[in-house]
Amino acid sequence: MRPVFCFIDDSDFELDVFARHVVPVEPGLDFVLGSTYDAVRRQLGDVYPALFLLDLYGQDPDVADPRIPSQADLAGQVAAFPALADVYDGLDGFPGDRINEFLKRLFNLADSWRRLFYGVSRAVGQNIRYGLDNLEAARRDYPAVAAVGYTRKSLFMDAIDVMDAGIDGLTQKPGGQDDNSIREATAAAAPGLIRAWADLVTQNYTAYLRNLVLLLVRSGLEGEVQRLKTPDHLSAAARDVLGPGDVSFLHTAAGWWAYTGLEPNL
Repeated sequence: MRPVFCFIDDSDFELDVFARHVVPVEPGLDFVLGSTYDAVRRQLGDVYPALFLLDLYGQDPDVADPRIPSQADLAGQVAAFPALADVYDGLDGFPGDRINEFLKRLFNLADSWRRLFYGVSRAVGQNIRYGLDNLEAARRDYPAVAAVGYTRKSLFMDAIDVMDAGIDGLTQKPGGQDDNSIREATAAAAPGLIRAWADLVTQNYTAYLRNLVLLLVRSGLEGEVQRLKTPDHLSAAARDVLGPGDVSFLHTAAGWWAYTGLEPNL
């Protein structure tokens, strides 16, 4: 069974970029793409995927009437931000660590814009609830799957929230000034992205397999441990202990070890 990577993003542009510039890089993998978790779930059928790549920012269904704020509204907020002159004011005569003071002041300037973006994104209904909801659904249906946030707009506070929710990793989408530069950056980064995601899947699978080993040992089925590598050879007793979900995962894991050429150490 070929390993399957799933990518969920509510942007048709991002899905097209991924399909054109990431998917062709690794012919040994299958990819399922969709704008909603349910759409991807239907495409998977009975297949247990190896990885979920989750865009984090999407439309919040609780924001019924999203509106772009007026330029005047934003200008009023920006007018209260620190100015570049404030960063340098009195810096030459600062009695302590001048470099640290400079960076603190510069961060305060940049942080004003970050907080503005954070507030506006919530007001227009674009926030990480989209990614968190998809993460929750993936964890519910595929508890052994690796999940990675694949995002361009997310901020530090977003990262804290998704890490607290149990995501396995975060990857920044390649960026650019326009659509063409984003496509070019994605094509250039794709081989490295695939390698990084593959390493994370291997780590995740290894950790999950150790949990299954412990479950079998605690159930008095030590002799079944090595058969986790070849799930078709598991006894009926071991299948009962593991359950159909974990047996399905083991078939996916067997395909993963064949794909990577690695041998899990059980």
